[in-house]
Amino acid sequence: MGLKYVEQIKSVALFLLILLSLALTFTIWTFTPSHETIEPSATIDEPIADTKNTEEIVRPVQLLFHNEDAITGTTDQSNVQLLLDALEQWQIQDVRLVQEETTPDTMESYMHSSNRAVVYYPGPVPFPVFDTITNIIDTTIPESSFDRIIIEWDAPANDRPALYFINTVSGRIYKASIPAENLRQFQTDILAEAAEYETYITNDTIGTLPVYVQKGQVEKASFDYLLEETSTAKFAEALLDGPALTLSADLTTQEYTDDSGALMRENPNTKSISYIQPRAETSDPAIPSDLLFDSLSYVNGHGGWTDRYIYAGMNSVSQQIKYQLYVADLPVFSSTTATSLDLTWGIDGGEEQAYSYNRPIYQLDSEVDSSMAVLASGEEVLASITQINDQDLSAITDITPAYKLTRSEEGFLITFEPAWYFKADGTWTELTSELTGGRELGLE
Repeated sequence: MGLKYVEQIKSVALFLLILLSLALTFTIWTFTPSHETIEPSATIDEPIADTKNTEEIVRPVQLLFHNEDAITGTTDQSNVQLLLDALEQWQIQDVRLVQEETTPDTMESYMHSSNRAVVYYPGPVPFPVFDTITNIIDTTIPESSFDRIIIEWDAPANDRPALYFINTVSGRIYKASIPAENLRQFQTDILAEAAEYETYITNDTIGTLPVYVQKGQVEKASFDYLLEETSTAKFAEALLDGPALTLSADLTTQEYTDDSGALMRENPNTKSISYIQPRAETSDPAIPSDLLFDSLSYVNGHGGWTDRYIYAGMNSVSQQIKYQLYVADLPVFSSTTATSLDLTWGIDGGEEQAYSYNRPIYQLDSEVDSSMAVLASGEEVLASITQINDQDLSAITDITPAYKLTRSEEGFLITFEPAWYFKADGTWTELTSELTGGRELGLE
């Protein structure tokens, strides 16, 4: 009797297994992976370009190493990345104010003494932004900003290795500590490389703080790209509120508006667009870290990082911020064409948003040609700057090779030619070949 029941149970179990097998087979045959069925909704705007994280946009653009016998430096972003990779692993702690407002001489002694590395940012970096890129382990982080980091690599035996953060405009200096093993890693991995970088020189009569340039002739590539543009309509779709989006009748200016009163206009002469939301105008100052985070999110929101843009500075009182175009690790300037993203932040009905936004519409996707160009030497550049009539030498804060952007007459090509530029009172000026002794700053 028991054996009979066992056989019946086996038969039922076998029948159930067959049914389960058939069901699974049918499921496999008819299964469609879910990722194939999810189509983007027609109402979702396609981002114009990929999003970027903070460390890709907020970056140093130059490193300087004060060795006992020479000063070496680099603007090569692959070298900068080596240092950043190390810096991101360090345990930065005990960030504290050591000088509220100091003199240029004191700042120089912090920055340009022997056995110190200087990390140059083109604009002031708020500590809360820096903390998202690195590892500050303090529980409270100051809202202050800095534009130079100094790494003291030959620390006193009785003291912990130190980092200094200097704001060269305000003269404020912060100090932080790092573990000795972090410094040893820097000495092993970074300093050996840095000894092979280009030699840098300065001229004592230029700048309130020393301004260093590469010694000897400077060779840089010159580039031609096809002039390719993102359609104005695509920017309008991304920046303006959808349903009532209207294009003005005047097609020469390509103006777009929406129900909120925002206006976006194409500027064909400068290959740019201008967006403004008049309701968001404000006279309130910004918290610097908020301005940086908000503007990064805003540009990421429509995929606006169409090329290599690097944070270049802000005015938090007027809520303005700039991201400069870079090509081959050098900034790009032009007298005819937009070369930066310029944002002014505002508030409308309690909601923070962009008040104005100006940016290029071209995209550097198709390189047509490149060749090498030889620029004047650093020595010649320093000498020629001292000869410029009516130039207040103390107002100069930076001298660098950069790219001058021009467009071909027929409008198909966009050209990047290397040239020396200097910055005084916040404005970049080309150091023309006439000023450097009449040499051609081109092919040789």
